[in-house]
Amino acid sequence: MKLSLLYFARLRETLGVESEQLDSEAANVAELLAELRQRGQVWTLELAADKVFRVAVNQEMAGLDTPLADGDEVAVFPPVTGAEMTVNHIRVQTEGFDVGAEVRRWSVNPACGAVVSFTGLVRDYGDRQDVVALELEHYPGMTEKALADIVRQARARWSLKGVTLIHRVGRLALGDDIVLVVVASGHRRDAFEAAAFLMDYLKRQAPFWKCEILADGSRHWVDAKASDEAAAARWNAQGEQS
Repeated sequence: MKLSLLYFARLRETLGVESEQLDSEAANVAELLAELRQRGQVWTLELAADKVFRVAVNQEMAGLDTPLADGDEVAVFPPVTGAEMTVNHIRVQTEGFDVGAEVRRWSVNPACGAVVSFTGLVRDYGDRQDVVALELEHYPGMTEKALADIVRQARARWSLKGVTLIHRVGRLALGDDIVLVVVASGHRRDAFEAAAFLMDYLKRQAPFWKCEILADGSRHWVDAKASDEAAAARWNAQGEQS
């Protein structure tokens, strides 16, 4: 498919390109950026995951998971001077993620006074005591919408500079990363509370299903837990009091 790419300000000068027509096979913004990074060292450095830049698709702010279609206009640019533009990075994927790079994405922003991260891992026990792996299933499309809605609710409650929410699916081994939440804010309390809220609501509202693979090869589907419901419910109680 063909994409119209635009570059602005410092990125335009550093990359040496103002606009171009690009034949691309990228399904979303993340895949497009990966394609562009293959052009050479300057592109790799300027479009690295820990760099602060923005992407818009058809003149609307986009995240890494924003889908691309033939004829789309994609703009890549630095943060807008004199304006605060907040971006969410929400992804559901089978592959792992680089926690350090995802944290640095926000920590390089001078407006951020606090960055809080949480990483969930596969452990060797759950409902059963002999877990050797997990399989995570989700409802594509609905899952991403649910995660976006949870982030929207967090932004409505706290003043946030940036949010990253990544959840893996498929078969995961012991010690593998499952989920990453990164919240950036001007103040630590907002960042801590929003990160806790996102995890509590994710476990209750997002359509993921977990199957424990046991040492004898049997499979155990994990049911919803009352403790997860209670964890999410406490935020409703706080909202009613405020």
